[in-house]
Parts: sequence; structure tokens; C-alpha cells
Amino acid sequence: MKLKLHHIGMAVPSIAEFAEIFRALGFDEMTQLESEPIQKVSEVYISVEKGQDVYFELIEPLGDDSPITNFLEKRGSGVHHFCFRVDDIDEVGKELVEKGFQMVRSPVDCIGIDNSFKREYTQPSKIAFFLLPNKLMVELLQEGS
Repeated sequence: MKLKLHHIGMAVPSIAEFAEIFRALGFDEMTQLESEPIQKVSEVYISVEKGQDVYFELIEPLGDDSPITNFLEKRGSGVHHFCFRVDDIDEVGKELVEKGFQMVRSPVDCIGIDNSFKREYTQPSKIAFFLLPNKLMVELLQEGS
């Protein structure tokens, strides 16, 4: 199983507010704001280092029925998940389940990330979420082709 860090997802009540904080810290390379209706969030990606494909993702709930709303109510702003790029989301997902991770969202298309990075594709990217008993959330990303 080969994993490569893509982003650290941070749940926030206001992307605009937290984007300003990141800009003040010198992180000013950001994607456009995109909505991801399947996950019921808005998102923006902030480059960690120019030329590297590692990002901070700010995620804001689109409404009260977003899973991020529940996270923010219980824990407040903060790290929500770590996302890793994989070549085969089904294969790696199966390995994680065998290692004790609980699949909380099976693989689904994620055009939001493709739109954020202005990727042209014939097959959209796919994501899946897994949870460890200690509440660590891991997202897998299989980039579209």
C-alpha cells in the first residue's frame, strides 16, 4: 500500500475568515472556492509550499445537514482529516478495513476537487473516508484520469 499526502483537511465555520489567517501567515497560493454538494461543503485548497502538491484544505458546511456542522459543534475548528493519494482506492480501502479502519464513506465521485485544481478528466476523481477507533479520519483520493 503506497500512500502520498495530498492535504490536511480543516473544518472551519468561515473559509473567508480562515483564508485571511493563512494569508497573514504567508500562504497566499489558493484555489477558487468550490462547492461539493455530495459532501455538503464548500472548500478551498491552500498550497503548503510552492511547487509541491501538498495542501491545507479549508472546509465549511453548506448547511445544518453537513457532517462538518456536527464536527464544528462538537469540537470547534480544527483538523478534520488527512488525505492521501492512492492509485487504486478500492484496493487500498480494502487493506485499511483489514487493518481495523471503519469505512464511513465508500468511494464516490468528487468533481469538486477536479474543479478546484482545474483538471480535465474523462473519469472524475474518487474519494472515500475511513475512521480509526481513536477518531482519526483518513480520506483516500484516487485522482481522475
